[in-house]
Amino acid sequence: MDFHGKRVLVTGGTSGIGAALVQQLAQRGAQVATCGRDAVRLAEATSRTGVTGWIADLADPAAGADLVARAADALGGLDVVVASAAVQHQQAFTQGWTAADDTAVLAELRTNLAGPIALAGAAGPHLRRSGGVFTALTSALAYSPKKGAPVYCASKAGLSVFLRALRYQWEDERAGVCVQEALMPLVATPMTAGRNDGAMSADAAAAQIAAGIARRVPVIAVGRARSFRIVRRVAPGVADSLLRNG
Repeated sequence: MDFHGKRVLVTGGTSGIGAALVQQLAQRGAQVATCGRDAVRLAEATSRTGVTGWIADLADPAAGADLVARAADALGGLDVVVASAAVQHQQAFTQGWTAADDTAVLAELRTNLAGPIALAGAAGPHLRRSGGVFTALTSALAYSPKKGAPVYCASKAGLSVFLRALRYQWEDERAGVCVQEALMPLVATPMTAGRNDGAMSADAAAAQIAAGIARRVPVIAVGRARSFRIVRRVAPGVADSLLRNG
């Protein structure tokens, strides 16, 4: 796929991997729409040529459909939709529980799982018309979880399963829509600040995601996620032990 002139929506495009992906796709000539929760960072992202965007909180179930409608209207359709927005909280289920914990868990599940699901549903008719691509970012933690962020790991595991089932539906429709899982390793972003020693840069991760989108492959294994898939296949216990305390 040549991205020049392609109409692309990237969620979470004001920080981390999403921001790097927005910048790189715009540089390749794509028309890019994005969203974020911070007005200052959104203004910075949309100051680039070829980028437009809106304030949106994808923890709100209605936000995904509204965002898709805005993006499709602004760009004249959609060729690629990338669900990049995510949050991660640390939880200790053995140390008691509060109402604030309930709120954090629900926001995490809505942003990481319900958000991309709603986005896929809303984007479907547009991608059918363009024979486009729906890509969502998951994590090696979806397969081998770490103890410190169990809800994040569960949300990414659920998203991975959803993407496979969604792919089956589009394959049976024979509509030419490609559904992709971008399997991420540890990447240096604000979300991983303080625990990202040896992490891949967001720019390098975004470049590999863009290359995978262009190839329309079912799974884009980014960086060390490639070797992780092999280890997970042949020695799942080793893979689990490697990420358990991550």
